[in-house]
Amino acid sequence: MNIKNLLIALVTTLGLSVSIVQADGHAKYSIDSSNYAEYSDMLSPGQITMFNAYPDTYRMDVYESSGDCQIPADIAAISQSNGTMINDNEGFEVANAGQVPFPDPSHPQHYVWNFRMNASQVSAVFRVATSANVQADGSIILGQQETNIVFPRNPNTVSQYADKNIYAMFMQKNLGPPRSAGLVTLVHDFIDSYVQPRKAWQYNPATRRVRRAPDITYDTVLAAGGGIVVVDQYGGFNGAQDKYDWSYEGSKTMLVPMNNDALANNAIETTHTVNHLNPDYVAYEERNVHIVHAQLKPGQRHIYESRTMYFIDDDFGQLALQDMYDGSGTLMRHYLGTTMRGLGGTGADNCNYQGEYTFDFATRTYTGNNMLGDAFSPVSTVYNGEEKPASFFTPDGLRRYAR
Repeated sequence: MNIKNLLIALVTTLGLSVSIVQADGHAKYSIDSSNYAEYSDMLSPGQITMFNAYPDTYRMDVYESSGDCQIPADIAAISQSNGTMINDNEGFEVANAGQVPFPDPSHPQHYVWNFRMNASQVSAVFRVATSANVQADGSIILGQQETNIVFPRNPNTVSQYADKNIYAMFMQKNLGPPRSAGLVTLVHDFIDSYVQPRKAWQYNPATRRVRRAPDITYDTVLAAGGGIVVVDQYGGFNGAQDKYDWSYEGSKTMLVPMNNDALANNAIETTHTVNHLNPDYVAYEERNVHIVHAQLKPGQRHIYESRTMYFIDDDFGQLALQDMYDGSGTLMRHYLGTTMRGLGGTGADNCNYQGEYTFDFATRTYTGNNMLGDAFSPVSTVYNGEEKPASFFTPDGLRRYAR
């Protein structure tokens, strides 16, 4: 256990609060409603709106850079040249299965593809993650989801699938809250949705039946998202890109969340305060980002008329920030993607999501999904562990798992 985690574990054992732990132990500087204008060039519109919406409580503490997120060495070794987008950019062809699709991105959707595929830098995942919907009065509705995922495109995946277009096989069981407990979802997610749209099935404990779920896509409201998260923003962004025209808006230094162990290792009641996360437990760094804008195509429908995404400029390509707008151009929601390093089964400098947080300005509520860490998970998350067999990720496997 490294020194940082040892200190966190020790203080947690003593029942004390754990503040952000960085190399020098304190922030370089802090930003609040009194001085955010001085830093506006490094802030997204969503971050600026957070200062305006919650001027008395919202703050950003900025720390020294912790260095780039690394990707697994075997993935880096085969990621030497860009692939080619095909089928109206809804798919791609690459020289090596499992590589970063576009290690030298030159098109706005290259950044989207690199981010969408970075989960498959591991072969399999088992996790029990927590979701938290924080109401405007500060009350919290908790949920928990047990998830098994296998990524067949990863070079180390044992399971073999004849269909090389499969990106992920995903099985998730809702453990709570009570109204959704027992709902189980199976998803076959494909790389090229032009050729094969996503397939999904659900088991409903009320009917005890497995049914096809054709609407688990685009802006269908996510069951664990408190009414403010839609399916294609789960994990930051997923699924088909065809509803939008994509443009590259340049790169610049911005303030993004990094090394968020403090969020992972403290109780939700401490970290999740009214209207926004407790600023004492969210670490930001100055990092270079690539800005990609998505504008809804004429004739298409989506709750988000446009969305602007901010991808960190390193090999991992994390989607750190996202701002989502409605049809009138009003900023609806702000998204924060937090990270941790060295989770079970990965390298010390390999990054993974700690959580994904969506803040809704109209309702003054927010939600956290896929939150990982000792404070949220009754069991440790395992990456690159034992894979479930292919038969597990079938409708029959869903039925057996659900019961």
